[in-house]
Amino acid sequence: MRFFSGILFGFFLVGLIIAAVVATGGYNVAATASPSRIETRVAQFALNRSVSRRAPAAKNPLPANPQTWAAGFEHYKDNCVVCHAAPGVDPSELSMGLNPPAPDLTLPRVQGRTDGELFWLVSNGIRTTGMPAFSPTHKPDQIWQMVSFLRHLPEVTADEQKALKGKE
Repeated sequence: MRFFSGILFGFFLVGLIIAAVVATGGYNVAATASPSRIETRVAQFALNRSVSRRAPAAKNPLPANPQTWAAGFEHYKDNCVVCHAAPGVDPSELSMGLNPPAPDLTLPRVQGRTDGELFWLVSNGIRTTGMPAFSPTHKPDQIWQMVSFLRHLPEVTADEQKALKGKE
């Protein structure tokens, strides 16, 4: 019983310290301040667990072909490239001020997500990161088109790169 009480007291004390830091303004919320390693790991863990719990197990119902990619390309160009850039497309000034930064969507940790996870992330966004939810403004087929283009993103063509840069 004494051991259990000690553990409870320890959790209470840690919570009290965290509350004191937050209440006194000691936690810096500026986008120019880099998050600590612990904050980054906790946030990444929470993101991964939340997405895996909520994402549908569905595979993309649309074919992975040039027509689907072209439709997804238009949505990506209009909504995503400003923050996420693309192969051969430099980050925008706006994206350089994001903290946490918008991830490179060609990275293995992004491409390794299931279709359902990508669909969920695009549909629902990620709170406090700048990633908006697209389900209020896009139909499910449009979101699946974006997922299809995200899968194609590592192999974008030179013409697609020019178009994403605004030099069609």
